[in-house]
Amino acid sequence: MARQFHRPARLDPEAAESIEGGADTAVASELAHRAAQALVGGFPAAPEDPITREAVINAVAGQGVDDVAELWADSPATTLPGALWRLFLVREWIRRDAALVGRRYATVVDLTGPDGDGALAARLDAALAEGRPVISPEELRARLDAVLAGALEGSVPALAPLLSTTSGFLAALAAGSAPEWIDDDADPLADRVTRRDSALLATADELSDAAVRARAGLLD
Repeated sequence: MARQFHRPARLDPEAAESIEGGADTAVASELAHRAAQALVGGFPAAPEDPITREAVINAVAGQGVDDVAELWADSPATTLPGALWRLFLVREWIRRDAALVGRRYATVVDLTGPDGDGALAARLDAALAEGRPVISPEELRARLDAVLAGALEGSVPALAPLLSTTSGFLAALAAGSAPEWIDDDADPLADRVTRRDSALLATADELSDAAVRARAGLLD
């Protein structure tokens, strides 16, 4: 599966040496967690650790979040880096495929056909009653942009509302259209998260679970 991202972020020379040596799975996992924890804040860090909150936020501000996010790509959904990776993929999907996401977001009520005995009004009333308010793609992207730029005030529980909101957004899109997400291996966002069966629903469930863990202080 293709992922067209850049090399891992060079936070500073010391951090770069660590990241470039991250072929070992345990080292890569540790770096993913440290970068995620630094971005969100609220975690203790050794004074000599080069991967600081300031360094990560400066790297994102100067280079974009892509490089840092690539560190999270193989992290389980039940972890902080895994949750941030899924938020990053949703944000990139909205950014790159805005028209497609907009079409999926739009809800069409079928008002064609005869209006015998007020059938059209009944169908419209039923649709309105069953509909749930869902954040717009533009507003969701703005919130994702802010969090991925380090806007949280050093608290994992503060991430829970965005995880829940993003979960609801994906579930709504899946309800209104096919639950697939990316259907082309050549797509820049092709990933094991986006290419699996019923990807939108599966990712929605993962983000919902991550929100529960975040509220309990168990997402790290």
